[in-house]
Amino acid sequence: MLSVSSAPLSPEDAVAPLRRLLLVAYSCHPEASMESRIGWFRAVYAAQSHDVTVLCGPGANLSDLSAKAAELGLASRLRFVPIPHTKLSQWLFAHPVLFYHGYELWQRAVFDVAQALHQKQPFQLVHQVNYCGYRQPGYVWKLGVPFVWGPVGGTQGFPWRYLSQADVVGGVREAVRNVLNSYQLRYCPKVKQAGRAAAAIFAATRTAQQDLRRCLEVECPVELETALHIPNGPSRELRDPAAPLKILWAGRLKTWKGLPLLLRALAQIPPAVKYQLRVLGEGTSEKTWRRLAQKLGIADRLEWVGWPTYRETLPHYQWADVFAFTSLRDTSGTGLLEALAYGAPIIGLNHQGAADVMTAASAMPIPVSTPRATITAFARAIEELATDSPKLLSLSRAAQQRAELFAWERTGQRVAEVYDQVLGARGTEPALRSARRALELVT
Repeated sequence: MLSVSSAPLSPEDAVAPLRRLLLVAYSCHPEASMESRIGWFRAVYAAQSHDVTVLCGPGANLSDLSAKAAELGLASRLRFVPIPHTKLSQWLFAHPVLFYHGYELWQRAVFDVAQALHQKQPFQLVHQVNYCGYRQPGYVWKLGVPFVWGPVGGTQGFPWRYLSQADVVGGVREAVRNVLNSYQLRYCPKVKQAGRAAAAIFAATRTAQQDLRRCLEVECPVELETALHIPNGPSRELRDPAAPLKILWAGRLKTWKGLPLLLRALAQIPPAVKYQLRVLGEGTSEKTWRRLAQKLGIADRLEWVGWPTYRETLPHYQWADVFAFTSLRDTSGTGLLEALAYGAPIIGLNHQGAADVMTAASAMPIPVSTPRATITAFARAIEELATDSPKLLSLSRAAQQRAELFAWERTGQRVAEVYDQVLGARGTEPALRSARRALELVT
């Protein structure tokens, strides 16, 4: 699925130097976290048609990133500049409650470096990539050249009715976050300033698109914040209905990930229906959720794997018959796309970014109305797929077809079109309307 050109510069490139793009991606690596892979692939595909300088976090291994760029034939077009933390920003960054304060201080250091680089050799375009959340848009929009922001996410809240599924501490945290989220999106000065300054903004989901329209009064196309760089797995065969249905769940074991919804659903399934749940993840809720599984009488059907490396994660999608997605607050997630690519249909909450990924042909969307209704719908969907192998196979084949739409190559081409529109018309309305049409998410 991933195909990055390694061809040398064309004669046209030699005559007309590539336009210079400054890309800010705190996390940037092809084999680390989701955010890191997002930063890496956005830089790689931007370098297909631009001279790209990436300002990244201090954890970046410069020699490693440079070597990987050279392997793709992009050494002359793609360079990395790690920006260190100060002692204060590093300390703030390491504390969850103070994280964004540390990130903001780092972004100020980024702007100082960006100004110096811009004065030495001007950039034609700047793009703030990650972190995906809207709260800290950085300061490179002040450089005075066209500014692209996003994909922007993080606007979604935890559904109020589902606080009953949270532990006390987690529930309070989510309720407070909901209130702060609403306030910050509407009134935070730096968010509004960046929104007004942007020549183009990508919304990571339709939910974010609506929130940005309502709170910032901006129109922006939907472009999922992540994409696929792996090829589709082998096509599935008809499953033996006598075998246990293999269910995969992956994510941080934290309140907002909503695993108890799935556990309670599994407890409702008739004993004659066989299944096995494999949980990939680590986090503070693990002990609580293990106790819940014991209380529900399903612990013997669960396997707690921990959190493997990225490469070690992929074979689990091949193992799974289905992928369960219960997150109550997420922009989207690469795991959804990887499940599709491996032919493991998603049984998932039909809201936020997941709703932009799933279709009725390739997944089993679960309504987000009340916890009781959601749990019942999960149980029915699992029981149906455990006993209806032809339907599972049909979903699997459609899932792999759906995955093709989320390849990084396609994403890179769409973003390049927006770059061209922005640079060609300096953000005029006709150009932005054309860019929005080019970037509408395929549904």
